[in-house]
Amino acid sequence: MLNTYNTARKNNNLTRPEFLVLGLAALVTLTAIVLFSANKTYFEIFYNREGGFIGYISVLLFIAVFVVSVVYMLRLARYRSIQFCAVLILTGMLSLFFAAETLSNLPDLVHLSTHHFFKADKIVTGTNVNDIVKINETGKIALYWVLIAAGAFYILILPLIYRNNFKAKRFIDKTGIPVPHRNHIIALMVLSALAMLFSAVRASAVFQLDLAAIALLILFCPENIGVFRR
Repeated sequence: MLNTYNTARKNNNLTRPEFLVLGLAALVTLTAIVLFSANKTYFEIFYNREGGFIGYISVLLFIAVFVVSVVYMLRLARYRSIQFCAVLILTGMLSLFFAAETLSNLPDLVHLSTHHFFKADKIVTGTNVNDIVKINETGKIALYWVLIAAGAFYILILPLIYRNNFKAKRFIDKTGIPVPHRNHIIALMVLSALAMLFSAVRASAVFQLDLAAIALLILFCPENIGVFRR
């Protein structure tokens, strides 16, 4: 039986995984800013969106999200609700989708046949979506803002609801929705500010890596960490 009274993190200090992952994201981001001004050749080699080395790290982070989801499923499926398992399955599927999407935009350095499959699948899927769903420019803009609003609610509003409404807390815990911790929110705000201030971050794969890193931490070290521990 899940004890929803004792699932929140006990303090706001950085955990060791948060220190390592956020430290890596900060180092990569700051290095991109420096390289963009100092040596654009090396910047293109490491940070280019369609071939930079950093893209492969993003793929590894998305795969790590998938692995964590699978581990949670194996350890907790018999102790948690069907909704809890469904959220983990959805998280794993989305992480694999983003990993494949990122990999399809990168050069095939190790000549993997799956890499060509991802590229071909992306072309077919994109064509099918365009054929099935006809979205005009206004619809695309509306969808863009809906996604931004959903992301803002998840990052900024959901943690407040979780901390201040016990009924909502019980629902969130039982459905296994990982709640962003204060550390993750601050990190995302800082990295987003850097993306707005420096074109080096906007023009590269850095921000995608930052988002993948924060997504991994939200799943591995959420505010409701007790839900994901047996």
